[in-house]
Amino acid sequence: MKKTAYLSAFAFAVATSLVGCGDPLLDDLDTNIEVSSGDLSIAENYEQAAGMFLTAQQKMHDVGASNGAHIYQVQFNIHIDNYAGYMAGTQNFGGNLPSTYGYFASYCDGPQASFFNVAHAALPVMRSAKSLGLEEIGAMCNIMYCFSALELSDVYGPFPWNDYKNDVQEPPVTYEPMDQIYDSLFVNLKDAGQILKNFSSTTQEHQDSINQVLAKYDKICGDVKTWEQFSNSIRLRMAMRMSNIDPDRAKAEAQSAIEDGLIEKNIEYNTMAQNGTNHPLAFISILWNDTRINASLENIMKRLKVPFMEKIFAKNSDAIRDRNGEIVWPSGKEIVGVRTGIALTARDDNNPYLKYSGLTSEFANFPLAIFKLSERYFLQAEAALRWNIGGSLNSNYLKGVAAMFGAYNIEQTSDEFKAYWAQGEADTSIDYVDPYDTYNNIKGLVTVGVKLNSNDDPKVKLEKIITQKWLANFPMGLEAWNDLRRTGYPRIFPVNDIGDGSLGKGRMVRRIPWNMTDAAAAQDVNASGVPALGGGNFMRTTLWWDVEDPAGLGDNRRWETELMGK
Repeated sequence: MKKTAYLSAFAFAVATSLVGCGDPLLDDLDTNIEVSSGDLSIAENYEQAAGMFLTAQQKMHDVGASNGAHIYQVQFNIHIDNYAGYMAGTQNFGGNLPSTYGYFASYCDGPQASFFNVAHAALPVMRSAKSLGLEEIGAMCNIMYCFSALELSDVYGPFPWNDYKNDVQEPPVTYEPMDQIYDSLFVNLKDAGQILKNFSSTTQEHQDSINQVLAKYDKICGDVKTWEQFSNSIRLRMAMRMSNIDPDRAKAEAQSAIEDGLIEKNIEYNTMAQNGTNHPLAFISILWNDTRINASLENIMKRLKVPFMEKIFAKNSDAIRDRNGEIVWPSGKEIVGVRTGIALTARDDNNPYLKYSGLTSEFANFPLAIFKLSERYFLQAEAALRWNIGGSLNSNYLKGVAAMFGAYNIEQTSDEFKAYWAQGEADTSIDYVDPYDTYNNIKGLVTVGVKLNSNDDPKVKLEKIITQKWLANFPMGLEAWNDLRRTGYPRIFPVNDIGDGSLGKGRMVRRIPWNMTDAAAAQDVNASGVPALGGGNFMRTTLWWDVEDPAGLGDNRRWETELMGK
């Protein structure tokens, strides 16, 4: 979708200025662009803007399209869900993916392609929002664009912020550093939030017009106030992400986001209610047999006796034979996961991992989560732990766990919740067993329980917070992977795979490399991408925010010293 823009002098100055100045999308993408046929796309009328607003929601984590499950698969499941310890692949896709730590450029382009899908829908609305009298809808599209841009950056690192916002998506483009991208994201999210905050001061006629659009086309938030809170919550997520690299700035941004007001419900798209379709991850698991519960998630759920485990995952679908062909597990014995990084084979009758635990039909009807209420509380709990802001640590942590259970219709007053909450430590007698290949057996790593104790070391408190957040955020693999890279928690199993050759035994993937198969794209990466990244275009290269925790609470460098053992 390469398009050439004819910019006025003012817009050109903005487009070529440093991102660190915090260029506001809603200002320089509205009236400063001279549009002619074939140039920057703009929503030409009310109906077109409203339709694009809906499309942007659907494309954030793809739903609603006939190939939505495939897009979701290459956006998250085929790689990121494995890195996060949530799911694991079952097949090698015709030899393209010999293991789930392998690198195959066509699959690893998925997150970038999904960002472009959001941009294609959101940017035209942002450019014409004021002229159409839909400034609030433009602000909401800005929030979705920033949400997707944040995901893009957290997957690959630097990207061409200015070029992409001006629809230049093919070479030549100029990559810009992550810290400058984060600066611009903060500015744009705050600007969008302010527009939405001012909504109640507009005329009643205008409010009625915007509310009519939301009633028909808003499928994830439902009202202007929730959109404002969604914007603030993304800011809090970003603040905690940069808590290692810039603690003082992170604290200030976290405090500001919390004071501006956070979400009070899940931000989600109900695919069954809106489109009559199942959750795309369930499609990938149940119909294609391409993904199974990860051994790390299986073991942590069992060690913590998670009562809703069987609401999400089914027991083995058929009898499992070992490598000698002997039946060692009958059909339906128990929930069993697959180790990330093991060698994968074809998806055929000889593949034993197709019989391991996939998602349930009950989960297939779950809404597709974009930002969960539980995460809001766990973010606040971490802010309270690190800086004593955002309310009580214990209260926010409890609310986070309660919100996680509420998503599975389990009340805080139930015996299931009380038993879970009372666990002082994990059941360390439960280890991972691979019934097909005992070589993959491994001792469980998580030992911390659920309940916070006043005498817990702060490092233990953070591990408990992030472990529960990781469980609550399922199946949002990217956010789980982000926390793993930032904090080192929870303690998922190491992987005996060197990925693109840069990882070394037992080390975790830190980023997805840029696709270098196109010569012109590779030239841009070498010219500006690698310098902006500050390291080679490898899986092992760390992102800007992925540094050791100066407060000593995290353990995100343990992969540099831990070896798998076998």
